[in-house]
Amino acid sequence: MISIVAKVAELLVVPIKRQIGYVVDCNTNIQNLKNEVEKLTDAKTRVIHSVEEARRNGEEIEVDVENWLRSVDGVIEGGGGVVADESSKKCFMGLCPDLKIRYRLGKAAKKELTVVVDLQEKGRSDRVSYSAAPSGIRPVKDYEAFESRNSVLNAIVDALKDGGVNMVGVYGMPGVGKTTLVKKVAEQVKEGRLFDKEVLAVVSHTPDIRRIQGEIADGLGLKLDAETDKGRASQLYERLKKVTRVLVILDDIWKELKLEDVGIPSGSDHEGCKIIMSSRNEYVLSREMGSNRNFPIKVLPASEAWNLFEKMVGVAVKKRSVRLVAAEVARRCAGLPILLATVARALKNEDLYAWKKALKQLTRFDKDDIDDHQVYLGLELSYKSLRGDEIKSLFLLCGQLRSNNILISDLLRYGIGLDLFKGCSTLEETRNSLLTLVDELKASCLLLEGDKDGSVKMHDVVHSFAISVALRDHHVLTVADEFKEWPANDVLQQYTAISLPFRKIPDLPAILECPNLNSFLLLNKDPSLQIPDNFFREMKELKVLHLTGVNLSPLPSSLQFLENLQTLCLDHCVLEDISIVGELKKLKVLSLMSSNIVRLPREIGKLTRLQLLDLSNCERLEVISPNALSSLTRLEDLYMGNSFVKWETEGSSSQRNNACLSELKLLSNSSTLDMQITDADNMPKDLFSSFQKLERFRIFIGDGWDWSVKDATSRTLKLKLNTVIQLEGVNTLLKITEELHLQELNGVKSILNDLDGEGFRQLRHLHVQNCPGVQYIINSIRMGPRTAFLNLDSLLLENLDNLEKICHGQLMAESLGNLRILKVESCHRLKNLFSVSMARRLVRLEEITIIDCKIMEEVVAEESENDAADGEPIIEFTQLRRLTLQCLPQFTSFHSNVEESSDSQRRQKLLASEATSKEIVAGNELGTSMSLFDTKVWFAFF
Repeated sequence: MISIVAKVAELLVVPIKRQIGYVVDCNTNIQNLKNEVEKLTDAKTRVIHSVEEARRNGEEIEVDVENWLRSVDGVIEGGGGVVADESSKKCFMGLCPDLKIRYRLGKAAKKELTVVVDLQEKGRSDRVSYSAAPSGIRPVKDYEAFESRNSVLNAIVDALKDGGVNMVGVYGMPGVGKTTLVKKVAEQVKEGRLFDKEVLAVVSHTPDIRRIQGEIADGLGLKLDAETDKGRASQLYERLKKVTRVLVILDDIWKELKLEDVGIPSGSDHEGCKIIMSSRNEYVLSREMGSNRNFPIKVLPASEAWNLFEKMVGVAVKKRSVRLVAAEVARRCAGLPILLATVARALKNEDLYAWKKALKQLTRFDKDDIDDHQVYLGLELSYKSLRGDEIKSLFLLCGQLRSNNILISDLLRYGIGLDLFKGCSTLEETRNSLLTLVDELKASCLLLEGDKDGSVKMHDVVHSFAISVALRDHHVLTVADEFKEWPANDVLQQYTAISLPFRKIPDLPAILECPNLNSFLLLNKDPSLQIPDNFFREMKELKVLHLTGVNLSPLPSSLQFLENLQTLCLDHCVLEDISIVGELKKLKVLSLMSSNIVRLPREIGKLTRLQLLDLSNCERLEVISPNALSSLTRLEDLYMGNSFVKWETEGSSSQRNNACLSELKLLSNSSTLDMQITDADNMPKDLFSSFQKLERFRIFIGDGWDWSVKDATSRTLKLKLNTVIQLEGVNTLLKITEELHLQELNGVKSILNDLDGEGFRQLRHLHVQNCPGVQYIINSIRMGPRTAFLNLDSLLLENLDNLEKICHGQLMAESLGNLRILKVESCHRLKNLFSVSMARRLVRLEEITIIDCKIMEEVVAEESENDAADGEPIIEFTQLRRLTLQCLPQFTSFHSNVEESSDSQRRQKLLASEATSKEIVAGNELGTSMSLFDTKVWFAFF
């Protein structure tokens, strides 16, 4: 009986004691909650900083981190509410305690405290982000879905689904479309999610293991940091094994490639790793590589070949007189897509006699077996159809370079040296002629778009053809494979050009007897290669010399005999004293890009014909002799990005040991200028006013700028200035700048008013960051309404503590009409982005991002009586693709109304229509992140 009573007492007393504790310990519970909420707030701030840093580095944020931040916001708000109610614990004017309220607050504080502490523990993760997945293999452009190709494509995909098949081969003659097909396979299996990852590497006739490893690693988002090929292979092998299902495409295999040397697991090593290989030879695939299944890629059937040919030639084949001949020409193209395309381009818009001539040329070499010669015949036709010697010479010059990466800048430098472009008196005219000819070659399918800006490519068949024609017609030696020994002297003496693009070569002879040589290109990958001192003695007609990656310390003395040299490129070379270069008086192009040169001697000033000087990425360059640059009065292109910055202050040359900025004012012909001025105090006010012909520039003023970041336009200006007075030195540039970065700019309140009152008419991208004095981007109240930012494409505003409005006052109708991207981050005095009247002008806006703006309330605001009195006009964002709102604690709506009338209520609507998807992302204070609207929407405000 006693035990029963004790048990009952225990069950009654403990709960009662706990309930009384809520009242007695109310103050303690609230204080503990207050302390822990403060700790949680600090933890949130720390995580947000890590998240912001990760986003700036292009990384993706972990989902649990975003969920944690959202949970924290709700808990902090709840805990704050409990603390805020603390003042209500007493009754009768605060003179006696209110036990009921103390009980409620004490209990709530105790409960909330447990949640807060739990969130603190969950927020202790060291990692908030991860690297974004690589983009993978690019989609195939302008793919012709031939029925004959679709059947092979589907068969390859089925083979990849077969668990017993791990290596698939695709083979066919050059120009038949192997590369296009395997890329299309990759695209299709990606859409079907057959693999977790698809990667591609080009093997080529001379496999470069490091490059192949690098291409696969890039596709995986893997950084290979091992020094040796074997070490890199081990890294790649381990990474591939971690991918459950991965497709590796090895394109253009000519001979056995040992997969273990590259680091590709196969067979039982990794059953989820499947490999597709393409080659011209089935035996390479089946006997040397051991493929399980091989698929031949045949020429197109006659009907498909004619359809392709007819499509590319256009209306010309509709003429009865041409149609019969055209059909025979198409038949002679043997069903090869590349041959059909090149011949069709050559004959497009031509008359009947041209078609008959083409047919005769193709018929003359008719053979029973279709082989490479048939392709070459079609390419020969296209080559002969090129109008003029200039474009033909340019085509053959492209053949001397690597087919997969032909830089336009290299073509320009070689073309100048070889006097390729007639009738051009300036470098700018030469550049325009070059670009025009490149476009013509691309239109003729003899050149392809490059993988990177400023580059083009050649199909391997076209490249081989160019090499053979150059050798046949012009005695040009281009080494496309391993070069085992130098030809005999009688053969060497016939050569007009020699190109050794990253090929293994034998030791160089003591003297290379090539009296007719105009061009010598040695792009070296052997660090032990030595250039004999007398090597150039018998090359007196040489006009172009390009040496890459060679130890030239000291320079060969025989360089002085190259009296006709017009282009000299010593890129990535080891250099010391280059004074001898000053004796090459005909030099027009001098490139020392990425070399380790420390001093540019005064003798360079003797090169009075120099039009282009490239010192970019010469990070060790510390001295440029006084007056060396100012003597180069014909200079048009000067590249000094990520290079020399030790400009001396003004003074006579006898008192200086280094170049000063005033010397640049004498380069009045400059059309291209890349440079950095770390100390704006040394910058003359009229420095850039003399550059009236400037077409391209990357000019960085102030320190800390990153030259590795790719700029969006060819006219980029980046400024860090201490005073407004220093702006006088760049006023001329501001008017023609297309991309403008402003950081730590002191004394500027309004970007438009203080920097360019004319409205930045050419500006396309504006990035303003860390400028505490900026209140407005545009202040039309101060200067009156005017047209501004006509061509602005993107506007990025970051960490502007005093920014109150983007636009203060009214704008002219055309202002900001082309703006597509608007991003605002950490602008804590900004309540909205734009007014109703301003919003109506932003008809092309595609992306709005607002992050971490503490008092941001809405995107669009009615700020004036005019806005409110406008009646029912619609504000449409019909192009909006993405809206991101994060860390906006005061945000209430996209657009709120100042006042509503009973007759015409103003309201927000989302109107749906057909088109592409759009996304709204809201995070943190705004609630759960979400992706909305699978159909096109536009925002309309009535």
